[in-house]
Amino acid sequence: PLLAFATLLAAAEGTARLVLRPVVAPLEFFVAAPRQRAAFTDRQRVRIFEGDPLLFWRLMPGLDRVVWDGTLVSTNAEHLRHPRPLGPKRPGAFRVLCAGDSVTFGYRVPRVYQRRASDIGQVPYPRLLEQGLREANPGRDVEVVALAVPGYSSHQGLAWLRRDLARLQPDLVTACFGWNDIDRRAVTDRQGMPAGWPHVTARRLVSQSQALMRVGLWLRERQALSRGITAPVMRVPSDEFVENVLDMARLAREAGAEVALIAPIYGNPLAHPPEGDDIATHREALRKAAAAAGIPFLEVPELTEKAYPANAPLFEEHIHPNHRGHRLLARRLGEFLADEGLLRGLAAPAAVR
Repeated sequence: PLLAFATLLAAAEGTARLVLRPVVAPLEFFVAAPRQRAAFTDRQRVRIFEGDPLLFWRLMPGLDRVVWDGTLVSTNAEHLRHPRPLGPKRPGAFRVLCAGDSVTFGYRVPRVYQRRASDIGQVPYPRLLEQGLREANPGRDVEVVALAVPGYSSHQGLAWLRRDLARLQPDLVTACFGWNDIDRRAVTDRQGMPAGWPHVTARRLVSQSQALMRVGLWLRERQALSRGITAPVMRVPSDEFVENVLDMARLAREAGAEVALIAPIYGNPLAHPPEGDDIATHREALRKAAAAAGIPFLEVPELTEKAYPANAPLFEEHIHPNHRGHRLLARRLGEFLADEGLLRGLAAPAAVR
């Protein structure tokens, strides 16, 4: 029976690969939400994402100055927007991990117009923080790494840290999530993207087979039809958001790293109501929980909806800081880390130019 089943499966797989077109990509299989799928490809049909059985999507490795949705993107072999390979931490090095979403990734920093970069010298706040720390501590090996991908929620950030924290051995971890958590989907991230090893293993195995992915897509469509139209829910409700971020802090401390949380960033409370109220609720809940747990919590008022409309020059639109906003965040974060004693003997970062 096993041989017969294997033969049948092989025949189905061969038919799916040779006869059926187009080929189903793992990214298409993992991500069901139409809105999320649409965000993967820009108007020029440029894509920088691929499927991941744990995180559902990640950056492609080895991108070299690719222009995606107005953003100049390069990645290393570890799927990170980082200028160097990320190997084991070197003896005596000081490594910072900045966990986050498109804000920490640096969406449209630098901004590219018609495939020509504007403000090429401008980079996201993790790179600015690294530059400031290196200038203030000549001779020290300092590395600030953005564990950040557009579209990620705190659910994905926690899953990523659980998988890679021990390998990366950071001295300091920061976390900054927000808008994706309050975005709406058919189900919550915890329901739709379970991170337990049985689910991850099953997704990894299925993604190797065209036949199984097609069956999975068919079953998903059937389930959606049977479920009918339901009211969308937050990807990560407020209580789960707080739980996820506090779990990140706990994991970092258990690994011997310092921790700092960055309050959710949002610029314009009027553009897409009720997003401003939703993100303010998440921010306030996290503030109270961080205070109760004794976790350093940084809020930059100019990068929240409270400062609207005076903060407009700091934002690309209502969600993402532009290069000016990133300079401000890098400066405030560096000062905050030094004031809280989280740099473990390093001098405070030099002023960000």
